[in-house]
Amino acid sequence: MTSRLNYRRAEFRPVPPLLRAWPLARLEAVGLFRTRWGIALFFVCLLPGLIRLAMLLLVFGVIQFGPLSLRNRLATPAAREVAALDPFRVEFYVEPVLQVMPGMVFALLLTTLVAARTVAKDRATNALELYWTRGITPIGYLVAKWVGATLLVATITVAVPLALWVTAVLLADDWTLLTTSAWPMLRALAALGLFTGVWTAIAVLASLGCRQPNTAMVVFCMLVVGSAAIGFVASRVLRTPELHGSLSLWHAGGVVARAMAGLPQRGVSVGGSIALLGGLVAGLAWRARARLRVAAVLS
Repeated sequence: MTSRLNYRRAEFRPVPPLLRAWPLARLEAVGLFRTRWGIALFFVCLLPGLIRLAMLLLVFGVIQFGPLSLRNRLATPAAREVAALDPFRVEFYVEPVLQVMPGMVFALLLTTLVAARTVAKDRATNALELYWTRGITPIGYLVAKWVGATLLVATITVAVPLALWVTAVLLADDWTLLTTSAWPMLRALAALGLFTGVWTAIAVLASLGCRQPNTAMVVFCMLVVGSAAIGFVASRVLRTPELHGSLSLWHAGGVVARAMAGLPQRGVSVGGSIALLGGLVAGLAWRARARLRVAAVLS
C-alpha cells in the first residue's frame, strides 16, 4: 500500500524542549507587527529614541535644524555637566529608559498591551490545553512566553540605547568615545537587560493568574502605578527617600539597574529594591504553580 501511493518512511527525530518552545517565543515577539495598529504602537514607543537621535545629530553638527540658540546650548560644556545631556556619558543613553518619563510610560504601554495579556489571552480562548498536548510542557510554555515578551520590550529598553551609542561612536571626531565608554556601556546594557527580564516576568506571571486579558492588563497597571503612588506618598510623608525605590516596582528596577551599571544615585536602598522585586517575582511564581497544572486548566 505504501509503495503504491509513493509514501516515504518517516524517521522519528527527537526535538529538544527548547527548540519546541522557540516558535512560540518567536510568535510572541513578532505578533505585535501583524496589524497596522501594532506597528503604529511600536513606532510610538520608539519616539523617545528618535528624540535622542535628533539630539545626537544636533550635538555633532550633522543637521542644522532648530533655533541656533538651542544647538549652541546642547554643544556647550555647560550642557555636558548634566549627565543626561552629554552623549559622551552613559547616562545619556540609559536614563531615558529608567526615568518615569519617558521610560516608564512607553514601557508600561508596550508591556501592558503585549506581555500582560499573553497568557490570559490563551486561557480565555482555551488554547493552553492545545499547547500542552503538543509536546510543550507548561514550564516550557511559560518560559517561551517570557522570552518572546522580553525580546519585544528589549527593543526599546536595550536595542535603542545600543543603537544610539553606536551612532554617537560613528559620529564622533575620534575613537575617544568608544575607548572611554565601551565597558561602562556594556555594563549598562547588561543592567537594562536584567531590568527588562524582571519587568516582563512580573507581567507574564500576573497574566497567568487572570482568566481574561483585560483583567490582566488592569492588574498589571495597578501593580505598577499603584506601587509608584504608594512609594511616592510614603517617601514624602515619612521623609525617607529610600522608600520610593523600595515600594515602587519601576523605581526599584531603576535602582538595581543603576547599581549594576555603576551610575551615581542618592537616597536609595539597593537591598530594599532587590527584596521588593525578588519577593514579588517569587510570590507570583509560587502562585503560578497551581495554574501550570493541566487539571487547573481543564477545570
